Amino acid sequence: MAPPAVGTILAVTPAGSLTVRAAGAEVPPEGTPVREPRTHLRGVVVRLFGPVAQPYLSVRPRRPISPAEAVRLVGATVGIDRGNEP
Repeated sequence: MAPPAVGTILAVTPAGSLTVRAAGAEVPPEGTPVREPRTHLRGVVVRLFGPVAQPYLSVRPRRPISPAEAVRLVGATVGIDRGNEP
């Protein structure tokens, strides 16, 4: 079962953080673990910014992202990480 959707990855910054566009006005608070289901990439929401109606989130991955992986991640959906769910 896929985790509840948080938003879509728009970009990977030069520092390696993910910029995520929220799916709506309801977003997880800073410190919430998130993941991309296909690659099981895990990270933590470190910042919320932008318009209240559909904010952006900055997500710090728990491990460095390779350039090839960054290309694959753009457009992927991230959801709340609920631990060991498949």
